[in-house]
Amino acid sequence: MESRMIMRRLSEAIAEQNWFIVVIEVLVVVVGIFIGLQVDDWNTVRKDRNDEKEILQRLHIDVLLAEELSSRVRKRRLDRLQNVIDVNDILFRRTDRVTLTEQECVTICSTNFFNISAPSLPALDELVGIGRLGIIQDADLRSALISLEQTRGALATMISVQSAQSSFTYLPSTYPELMQLTSYYDVDDGEIRFRAACDLAGMWASQAFLNQWSANADGYDAYIRDGLAPWSTQFDKVHQNIDDSLGIDHRVEAN
Repeated sequence: MESRMIMRRLSEAIAEQNWFIVVIEVLVVVVGIFIGLQVDDWNTVRKDRNDEKEILQRLHIDVLLAEELSSRVRKRRLDRLQNVIDVNDILFRRTDRVTLTEQECVTICSTNFFNISAPSLPALDELVGIGRLGIIQDADLRSALISLEQTRGALATMISVQSAQSSFTYLPSTYPELMQLTSYYDVDDGEIRFRAACDLAGMWASQAFLNQWSANADGYDAYIRDGLAPWSTQFDKVHQNIDDSLGIDHRVEAN
């Protein structure tokens, strides 16, 4: 109704060559359009900020769940790499040590274990799917989330490739005379684990075992350095960035 009235007055002013009224009416229209666009922009920005807060809270919940699902095995896999390095030196006599600790023996039995839970973040999947990752204002967080998905994909590929490789062997089954396993229930961890006893002298004397160990050790090193470690580092970075955006300090919560 209002727009029709403006157009009628504008037509009458042009017909009467009343250019002052023409200019005023045109300015009214332009200013009205500008204000309308600004209001739309303000509404969009306000909606984006509300949506961003909600998505950050959902991302934080997703990260906490993913951390709960992965942290126990993730730490075990990462810590094992140093044991692999130490065992390698002992098996190839690059150290004066002539004994293996039980944990080092367990490591020898576990170098073909690649499985780990690396869940996706549903809130991130939704954002990417609808093309709204841009509502997250923190450029570092956006970049970290993209890198997290890339490293998670690389980890999944690495696990698939390494698990399928015929060159990796479950050593206790292939060389039962060199290592013996005994399962037990670990009360502290709430899970069934195994103890291991290794015949180091027999391992030194078996070139076949040393050859297979070398392949396993190389594969485990690649799995950690090119798969698990990059994803783990990026996951922790994303968690910290989300905490910073929400003003969360888990150290304070723990106290």
